[in-house]
Amino acid sequence: MSEMITQSSAEPPSSAHANDWRVLLFIFTLAGVVESQAFGHLNAFRPLFLQELGVPMGKIAFWTGILASLGFVIGLPLLPFWGVWADRYSRKLIIVRSAYVEGVLFSLAAFSPNVWFLAVAQLLGGFVFGNTGVMLAMLADATPRKRLGLAVGVASAGFPIGSSVGPLVGGYVAQTFGIRPLLFGDAVASALMGVAMTLIVREEKRVGMGQARVGQLLRRAVDDILSSRLVVGLFALYFLATFGTAIFQQFLPILLQRLDTGPISLLPSMIGATLTAAGIAMAVTTPLWGRLGDIIGRWRVLPIILAALSLGILAEGLAPRLFPLQAAVFGVGLFQGGLGATVVALLATLAPVERRASILNFSLLPSQLSWFVGPLLGAALASTALRLPFYVGAGVQGVALLVALLLARRISRSARVGPQAQAETGQHPQQAAV
Repeated sequence: MSEMITQSSAEPPSSAHANDWRVLLFIFTLAGVVESQAFGHLNAFRPLFLQELGVPMGKIAFWTGILASLGFVIGLPLLPFWGVWADRYSRKLIIVRSAYVEGVLFSLAAFSPNVWFLAVAQLLGGFVFGNTGVMLAMLADATPRKRLGLAVGVASAGFPIGSSVGPLVGGYVAQTFGIRPLLFGDAVASALMGVAMTLIVREEKRVGMGQARVGQLLRRAVDDILSSRLVVGLFALYFLATFGTAIFQQFLPILLQRLDTGPISLLPSMIGATLTAAGIAMAVTTPLWGRLGDIIGRWRVLPIILAALSLGILAEGLAPRLFPLQAAVFGVGLFQGGLGATVVALLATLAPVERRASILNFSLLPSQLSWFVGPLLGAALASTALRLPFYVGAGVQGVALLVALLLARRISRSARVGPQAQAETGQHPQQAAV
């Protein structure tokens, strides 16, 4: 473990990089906005689109869960390879590839004649994954260490920004023009984002790759992960926390629809406005959580986030009327974005610079596995009772909280032994680890 920390700290100065970290931060944040907005539209209005495609009301929850999981059928097996392909061949190519595939995916979705064609479009989502870890790795390489938490937080905020703007604008577009034009607009925006990144992002010199083969790089990344029990613990925590969200998230629009007593013609804008409020909360607080982790320590921040998420999800499940549900959704949004930013910042400080993309892409494996299994379990639970996925999700978040407290306690004990544990916390030596 000490070798890993030594390697990750011996990095070239930012001036040695082909990209200015501020330019990367802007373009990658914008890419996150476009991507999350497009997928946010599909997730928010999927139940309504399924009704438009002729799916019976009794099957909406089932198909919602199934379609949400389909992209991971391809995405999960490929996920470990995107990072090592990026390290071995081209980070830029791996990044822009996602945007162009999104353009194809949303074009097919927009012209879907039935649920089976939509399923094929969603299956292509597996070829989109793997860009986030590579973007964060490239950004982490070029960003000064003292700005890392803030940079990761701002870049991570691109996704909640898209989630905030997307449903509101998308709700009015869907209400006025229909869901198909909305999805086709997402296809055009994704393709244009691919063109922009192709022109702006420069390929960086790969450090220490030599002629290593993909298999060798993959084994090195796995060895780097397994060599630290702390990293393994973070992976487990990240899976549990994301799984707790993935179980219920896809069914939130259905619950909103059930509790809504207004005109059915205004339903898309109501759903969009609710999800927009949560997205705004995420967009504002995600970089703040990243910065707070820089200041007081990320192991202090994690339990706060997880406790709030558990209580907020439980409140969503118990909400008797529309307004309490909307308030709970907004409250969850205040904390949701901080989870990924905090975990990724911790892992970025541990990863050797020459294999950072590989390891950070592996860090997406727990999240994506949860988004594959979670909606499937949620579909089975929702078929019994629509609120059941919310209760189970709150319980899983509680388990993640216990894991975070155990890891933080271990770090606190190790910090009294030597400086290595302080490095593992992702803090400066003078900052407390508890």
